[in-house]
Formats: sequence, structure tokens, C-alpha cells
Amino acid sequence: MPGNQVVIYGHSGSGKSTLLENILYRTYDKQVNTNCMKDMTFEEVILDAFDQLQEFYVGEVTNNKKTKVDVKAKADYLAIQAQIGAVYENAVGQKQVRMLPPQLTPQNLGRLLGQSGYCWVLEDFHKIEGEEKEKLAQMMKVFVNLSLKHKDLKIVALGAVNTARQVVKSDKEMRKRVSEIHVDLMEPDEIKQIIIKGSEVLNIIIDDGLQDDIVRYSNGLASICHKICYLMCSSAFVTETLDEPVEFNTEDLQKALSEYVKDEEDTLRDAFDSALKIEKIESTLRVLVAQECNGAHIEDLYQHAKDHNIRVSKKKLKEDLENLEKEEFGELVKLEDNSQKYSFIDPFYRSFAMAYFEEKDSQTKRGRLNDKELIELLNTAMRVVKENYNFE
Repeated sequence: MPGNQVVIYGHSGSGKSTLLENILYRTYDKQVNTNCMKDMTFEEVILDAFDQLQEFYVGEVTNNKKTKVDVKAKADYLAIQAQIGAVYENAVGQKQVRMLPPQLTPQNLGRLLGQSGYCWVLEDFHKIEGEEKEKLAQMMKVFVNLSLKHKDLKIVALGAVNTARQVVKSDKEMRKRVSEIHVDLMEPDEIKQIIIKGSEVLNIIIDDGLQDDIVRYSNGLASICHKICYLMCSSAFVTETLDEPVEFNTEDLQKALSEYVKDEEDTLRDAFDSALKIEKIESTLRVLVAQECNGAHIEDLYQHAKDHNIRVSKKKLKEDLENLEKEEFGELVKLEDNSQKYSFIDPFYRSFAMAYFEEKDSQTKRGRLNDKELIELLNTAMRVVKENYNFE
């Protein structure tokens, strides 16, 4: 919708960035990309975008939206740039900190972006916290108003599952001013198409049975499919289109899975470490790990808890699962929109959870683990997962 700002959200690895790149490639020649990070301030976000406009206003590199540089806009840019160079704050230890000059307001940044024809992409928007996020939501509202004059002015916020909700929550007036695009997890046939197209390009053969196995491990995430297929090819020294076709087998997949576990070891461990920070989360994880790979509905999960004397209320179960979808708590879990089933985000996380509880239950000690015991248990669980995938 004209004037609306855009929020694209979905699980990590679901293909948000790829989707956005394909859309922007057809619409904008140039874009400003800001990689949002934890503890990043509103001022730092503004400065990052402003700095990247130097290519247009100083280098005078034009694009399909703007074939010439507006003289007044360039003068404004250079004046603000000079102010940034002059305004520093001495922090502890004489560290030089760049300060936002009074002239670099959201309105002025919006005008400069609008005059440049650049689109502004805020990647990992969900990592911006609290008051800083509220300021960014208010800035989006400013951009909506400015877009009446600058039709190409657009912010695209790219983030995790709850990003759109966070923007609206930060500023209620944004409810009708944000276009939300949810990137769903891929269907099995869509994951298969990745494998089929890649096989055709490289002149390799991955039979239907092997494709099904890769699809199962991918669990709807394009990033896992790409990684597994890449590792299979890398192990076979396939780096370009082959003159003669090569056929892969189960052993090749097993090697790739082993390598995948090795590469993702720190991610797996850190994710569970984050998840275990949720108060009394183990009951919910025990219920979920007992389900099939494709997960279960909340009612079935609660019924399993009652049947197996796992002490957790339905309300607590739902709250835990919603928290486990968030990056701050490891993003272990996904909710499938169509089936409304909760499951682990990928089968490797489920394997790790199973190993964790098997090891914990085999120990004589009961009750809360101290930090050292928790680290030892996570390391042991990781070793079990490696053994399960034949990693040497």
C-alpha cells in the first residue's frame, strides 16, 4: 500500500532475506542496510543510515529512482556530515563517541532518503530493545507522512516472528500504517524444489528417498536444506557444474549431517542454555520432546502432561511455548500456522533435548543444577548427539 512502511517477519532461516532481496532487486537499484544489534541505540541506527547515503550525496552514484542529485539536498547532507565530524563526546577512558547533531532529525533523514531513491532495510529489528524500539516505530510514522511527498521513501523492518506485533505495540497509530508480510515455513514440496533445481544446475543425482530424508531434516527451513546439500557437495568436492553426473547416497547424507552437527554445536548449546533460563521450563520441554517430529496441538501436549504426571498448567505450557519461539530464549520452537502444531524448530534440537533429559535422568542428583553441572550436562548431551550422527 502506498505510504505504508513494511515489516517482514518469520523464523530464522525461513528465507526472509532472500525474499526481500528478490523483491528489492526488481524495485530499487540501491538500498541502505542497517544490521540491528542488541544494545544498539536509536541514534546509532540513524547515524548508520546517514553514513551509507554518502555514496549518493558525495560519490553522486545515481540509480533507477534518482538520475541526478538534488543540489539543496546535497548541501544539507554535507552540512550535517560536517556537524557529525565536529561533535564528539569524551567518554570514560577518553573514548571518542559520535553524537547525533540536532540537524539530523528523523524528518531530515527521511527527506534525504526520499531524495536519494534508496530503500532502508532494518535487519534483525527485533534485537532493538525497549525505548529505542519505540523511537524507531515513531520514526516509521514520520516516514509515512513524508512519503506523501517522497513516494519512494520506504523502511523495511526484517525480523523474527513477533516483529510486526512489536512495531504496533510500540506505537498504536502504526496499526494501519504498516504492511505485514509473514514468511511461512516452506512446505515439503517447496524444499524438494530447492534440491531438484540445485541438482539440475550442478548435474548431480539425489534420488527421491534421499530427497525425502533431507526434507525431513530441513523441517521447513530453507537454510538447513541449503546447508546440508552444500556439505554433501563439499565432501564430494563438487564446486561447479559437472561434466559427468555424480549420484549421492545415504552415506553422503550421513557425513553431511555429522558435519552439520559439528558446525552448529555452539548454536545448539547456546540455544538450550537460553531456553533453560525460563523459570521451570523443563516440564514443557519434556512434554514437547515426547511428541513426534511434526509436533502436537496445545491440547494434546497438555493431555500428555496429565497422562504422564508432568506438573505444568495449560496456561504455563502455552506461555513457555510462546517464549521458546523467541530468539532471546533460543528460538527452539515453531508454531505451524496451518496445523497449529508446536514442534522443535529443527530435528537436531529435538535430538539434543532427548539426549539432555536422558543424561539428566540417569544421574542420581535431583533438583536444580548449578552452573558448572549445567555446562557439564549440556556438553554430555552434545557428545551423545554427535555419536548419534556418527561424528568422529
